[in-house]
Amino acid sequence: MMRIITWNLDYWKHRSLHNEAWIYLRDKIKPDVALLQEVSPPNLEAQEHFLFKITGRRQGTAIYTRNLPTQEFKVALPEKYVGRVVATQIEVSAGLKVVVMSVHAPIIKGRVFSYLDEIFDKIEYVVSDQTFVVGGDLNTARLAEKVWPGYGHGPFFERLAQSVFFDCHRKFHVAEEQTYFRSDSKQPYQDDHLFVSCDLADRVVCCDPIKDETTLKVSDHIPLLVEIAI
Repeated sequence: MMRIITWNLDYWKHRSLHNEAWIYLRDKIKPDVALLQEVSPPNLEAQEHFLFKITGRRQGTAIYTRNLPTQEFKVALPEKYVGRVVATQIEVSAGLKVVVMSVHAPIIKGRVFSYLDEIFDKIEYVVSDQTFVVGGDLNTARLAEKVWPGYGHGPFFERLAQSVFFDCHRKFHVAEEQTYFRSDSKQPYQDDHLFVSCDLADRVVCCDPIKDETTLKVSDHIPLLVEIAI
């Protein structure tokens, strides 16, 4: 079984708790792969690998793996999205290579669209013939279409549903589950999402947020975990 999480660790606002978040990630969640956003690089231990792109203020977007060496996978994006996508290809079993991408959607001039659409256009172009896992803090949720109608949130998810991106959480849950808990946010947004290629869809055995005292304390996001039978 392969354990994959996506987690925005909110380094800048929770940096005093960043080490505690890393301890929890390593010792409690124990993922094989972690797609991370707003993270600061740790001191790596044996058999750990870390691909990192800075977005500013000593933090950025990353992919962390245990016992799975990483090889950078190129995604051509405009300069304004530097650090927003980190991609690798890993061999998870004999003959099975998986492209993995960690995405942190930018908010530019108060808007996430059309920027996220452009990023996913580029991602879809390079993964359409690959086995893949794509996830991250997308700064969007289906609920956002109800709160801010007409800004692109609803059409984005409708577009993904008709594309190569299989939504792991929707396989098991009719409704979204809150993953973003910022104190000034009045809505239960699920900003964090995990998608796989259709050839992995039948292998997805669960997808749930990890909500407990620690995850609620160390970041304003909680992890979203998927398990895939490999």
